[in-house]
Amino acid sequence: MGKRSYEEAEGSNADGQEQNQPQKRNRNPHNRFNPKNIAKRQKTTQKINDGNLSQIKKRVRAIERLLEHKNEKLPANVRNDLERELQAHKQRIADESDRKLRSKMISKYHMVRFFERKKAMRLAKQLMKQLDETKDEAEIARLKADLHIAEVDLDYALYHPHMETYISLYPKPKDEAAEKDEKSSAAHHLHSSRPPMWTTIEKARQEGKSALEKIRDRRPERDFSKPTSKKTANKSSSQSEERPAKGKYGKTEEESASESDDGGFFEED
Repeated sequence: MGKRSYEEAEGSNADGQEQNQPQKRNRNPHNRFNPKNIAKRQKTTQKINDGNLSQIKKRVRAIERLLEHKNEKLPANVRNDLERELQAHKQRIADESDRKLRSKMISKYHMVRFFERKKAMRLAKQLMKQLDETKDEAEIARLKADLHIAEVDLDYALYHPHMETYISLYPKPKDEAAEKDEKSSAAHHLHSSRPPMWTTIEKARQEGKSALEKIRDRRPERDFSKPTSKKTANKSSSQSEERPAKGKYGKTEEESASESDDGGFFEED
């Protein structure tokens, strides 16, 4: 064998070193142990803990898709933890939506409730003054009944549920002259029909102030078992629809009956 040149020897040594060095594996971007993915999950968790509503809704949709995926076999403890987390996130979303709705409804009906509270209070004072001055028993009974209605009107304006539509007790008359008259606003509607909430307030007055405050602060009922995302809800509703049972050869009973019927083509003997 001849002697190798210096360049050939150096090239062979470099090839051997490259073969001996371990090859670097490319990280899977979808791997949950990828440092980038870990940092991303930590940021998302921090946003959820800080009360970011959009991140909470995304997390709710992700959990719902994971729980409804039939091919995904989750351990019982993992499924229970996800269900508890889902309920907690839905409750946070409901609390935030209720807070916004309460603020919106209070600002919407603030002036109406304020004026009707003043009118009812003024009417109650007038009736109490008349009670002190009169001595007729029949008149006293009538004034007491009217005073009870005025007092319930006052509590209605104070303790009507904040998150529900407020129905006015003293609607504005069409006549401008009658609108300027104080007596026509409250006393004129004293014996008019009342909304259903008025009766509820009247019954709650007997139980005390705590019952009235409970009515004022009550919240709408929600069903947290229903999915929040529209796609999931449409999918579940479409699956729940009844489908006609298929018999032999994958055909329904109506299709098989129509095929068996000759339609009068053959005459009977």
